[in-house]
Amino acid sequence: MSRFRYQFTLVFIALLFLGLVGKLFYFQVLKKKDFEVDRSQFKKKIVIARGEIVDRNNKILATDMNKYTLEFNPVKTKEDKEALFNKLQSIINLNNKDVLFANRSVTLAHNLNKEQADKIRKLNSKYLYLRKVRSRIYPQGDLASHMLGYVDLYGQARQGIEFGYEKFLQEHPESSLALSIDSGLQNYAEKILEERIEKTRAKKGTVVVMKVSTGELIAWAVKPDFDPNKYYDSIPANRNNWSLVDVYQPGSVFKIITVSSALDSQTIDRDYTYEDVGYIKVDNWKVKNHDYNPSKPKHETLGLQGLFERSSNPFSAHLALKMGPEFFYNYIRAYGFGSKTGIELSGETTGVVNNFKKWHKADTATTGIGQGMISVTPLQLLTAVNTVANKGYKVKPTLFKVTDETKLEKMPVISEENATYIAGLLANAVHHNVTKRHSISGNIPDLRVAGKTGTAQKIKLGGGYSMQNTIASFVGFFPAENPQYTMLVVIDDPETDGRWGDTVAGPAYNKVAAYIKSLYL
Repeated sequence: MSRFRYQFTLVFIALLFLGLVGKLFYFQVLKKKDFEVDRSQFKKKIVIARGEIVDRNNKILATDMNKYTLEFNPVKTKEDKEALFNKLQSIINLNNKDVLFANRSVTLAHNLNKEQADKIRKLNSKYLYLRKVRSRIYPQGDLASHMLGYVDLYGQARQGIEFGYEKFLQEHPESSLALSIDSGLQNYAEKILEERIEKTRAKKGTVVVMKVSTGELIAWAVKPDFDPNKYYDSIPANRNNWSLVDVYQPGSVFKIITVSSALDSQTIDRDYTYEDVGYIKVDNWKVKNHDYNPSKPKHETLGLQGLFERSSNPFSAHLALKMGPEFFYNYIRAYGFGSKTGIELSGETTGVVNNFKKWHKADTATTGIGQGMISVTPLQLLTAVNTVANKGYKVKPTLFKVTDETKLEKMPVISEENATYIAGLLANAVHHNVTKRHSISGNIPDLRVAGKTGTAQKIKLGGGYSMQNTIASFVGFFPAENPQYTMLVVIDDPETDGRWGDTVAGPAYNKVAAYIKSLYL
């Protein structure tokens, strides 16, 4: 080799080496971030241990447990698939034989327990593979499912407390998160609600019970519901907590808000009376009582006690008009309508309270009877009525056990004197209607209830109100002389018992209230 060619080769090799070094520097230093592996995607597939969720009496509602997933793999073997199918049927209730003859891997079952896994191992089948996984278990099935939410098969929290407090549960796997509910009462309320919905052929319903002084929800039954252990078997609508996100016009239960606002704003005094002729004419149309009959008019002079006993629509509409839209609107907002309650669940809606500047005269009148410009969630309504029970102070509803009442924030809405007076009117009205008119709601032996029924006509899709579709409700607190618990029952679209709040919601209220009395009073 000539000296020139030798030197040329050395230079070429040197340049090649420098080029390689440059490439390495480019990729490993300058472009390092572009080629780093995003390890977070792997972390998401790891099921992290979570702390337990318990009720107020430390009964477990959600916990971690080792479970097993069973997979089928189409390996080459002379095993009898028919015989294998028959054996698996008795262990995992396998119904589809075809999956064992498919030429692909298939997951046969999730959430198998250790006993099932041991039986499968004893089959010694080369087709089967057991995968041990850490799963979230809900020992009480569908109990309080809307409050709890669930953790899916990939370890991702969905809805409820599981979702909202996922970070806490993961960071404190050895701790427990104590909810406010009493699982025994919760179970009873869900049972009674289910029975009532079935008997009245209603679409859905809720029973919510709140401790007056703390805002703790000790029961919150919502139907339809789902089993968080097998959430995948439920339809999405059943996993929706409608009592948190859906709004409706409350009807006559809202008269509690109307009367207390008129009294507290000094629009009227306690001796105020009204001549009820069965209707009030507003903007060329009539706000009528439910039993108004022009051929048999009734003329009644009513005080505030009579307003609640009669559930007078004209009197309530008159009070709203006498207050005027601005005063009335301000009290409605002070009670919490048009705002989220602040409950510890995601997805809560604000309800609807249109600004008073948009109200016509008829809007003011109909809002006074719980229609018009007001739409609420059950939780908002319960919180507002609880304000009256709590001597005029509003407390935020909570799903967590309260250990120190002195730290609670209480917002004054109406005076203690007016709240106590309204509570007395409601208690007297319930007693009068039970004893004189044979009403159902609040008829509980040895327990005096202060409350109000509601039968709200539902808005039709094309506008206007339906004469057949209603939302039936009863809200009240007890014992009336020293309120400890406020409860609301709402049944949506019943088809029996006249579709009335008293006859539809009342029986469920009475049973759950009697149960609470046996537990706590």
